[in-house]
Amino acid sequence: MNSELKTEIDAIVSTLKQEGKVHLAKAIEENWDKTLLEYSKYINSYSSDLPMEDIFKIAISQELDRLGYQKQESEEIINFIEKNRVLQTGPHISPSGKPRYFFIDWLASIALDKNDFFGVAMFSGVPFSNKTRPGRLCSKNEDINLIPSNMQNELVYRNKIPEKMADVIKSLPEVIQKKLPEIKVGDSYTAWALESSKRIEGKFLKGKPVFFDFNEVVSNYLKLAIKNSSHPISKILFSKSERDTTINNFKDMVFFYGNALKDKHKETENFFLKDGYLESASRRIELNAQNLLKELEEGLCPGLIVGFFIISFLNRFRCFGSFAQVEYLPLYRDKFATFDFLKEYKIDEAPAGALTTGGFKDDTNLHVLDLALIDENTAKETLAKYENTLFGEAILAIKDVLLRQNYSMNLVRK
Repeated sequence: MNSELKTEIDAIVSTLKQEGKVHLAKAIEENWDKTLLEYSKYINSYSSDLPMEDIFKIAISQELDRLGYQKQESEEIINFIEKNRVLQTGPHISPSGKPRYFFIDWLASIALDKNDFFGVAMFSGVPFSNKTRPGRLCSKNEDINLIPSNMQNELVYRNKIPEKMADVIKSLPEVIQKKLPEIKVGDSYTAWALESSKRIEGKFLKGKPVFFDFNEVVSNYLKLAIKNSSHPISKILFSKSERDTTINNFKDMVFFYGNALKDKHKETENFFLKDGYLESASRRIELNAQNLLKELEEGLCPGLIVGFFIISFLNRFRCFGSFAQVEYLPLYRDKFATFDFLKEYKIDEAPAGALTTGGFKDDTNLHVLDLALIDENTAKETLAKYENTLFGEAILAIKDVLLRQNYSMNLVRK
């Protein structure tokens, strides 16, 4: 079996290398013959000898407070992740997501002990229309759309629960309603969806899952960092020389997201870094600390480059992610590592992520909501049988996605 699997893996690796996806190819080539449990232990074995920034601790604490965590538990979570500097950053926010996102969370968690915290930083900088279906309850038979059509192009980030969503949930079978958090029109959609993930998906993950918003943490951090003119973020955004260097390396990449009004409806737009301002298709934002603070308060959403610069490169987290992230994180790191004004941060020594992708080999359409609706012991037994299958088998299960999906644009936007 292993020789046949190796032949297939070698073919996948060869194709990926030909396409220039060398980091993805290397991650598969070096780890295909590990069991999923062994691979989970391997990626979780990382730790950093550098302290987390105090403002990063505050940024996480503020997000956990938003989500209703008590101060003592919040402190325990932050202490744990400082010592165990790993974070799942692959999934988008969703109340019950698509199979591959469930798989990658499950894979990352299976090596954890019951008292270990498992941080899942879910990305909200996408519209509800994104193919990951952040506004839907996904199952094998159907995706239940919670968001009205006139909101589909709005950012998930900072959005509120609309009346239609409450009506849809009230119309669901009681067995599903019981799995979901209490809903209140006008409350935070992301807080509700993160709690839903915790209730539905969390019971099938090892350790103690902590679902939070990647973009909220980064926004909290930025508000603190830009108060210090010598902070590298301030230099990148506000100092002409350092900003010019950044633009030269990242000129076609998205730095922030926002909502623009179009035909009486909001839709997501991208902001690019320019000489003295952020620019989207509809507006410019002059770059100074006061302006940016105001925009962040009003819902300007940090993008991938800003987020990973803070989380991976300044605070040294090994960020678990899917096949696109394993390509663009090394790209970001290698560019930032050449900046003279960042030399003291030794960004070339920072981690550039770890691959978490694949599918359950016998059922690539295994949705977590479907598992939640059957007997819990049966569901856990279904998952347990996969722990000793090979990572290569999980890769082979999503071969078509790896080889046929064009995800090069993920280097620009998620």
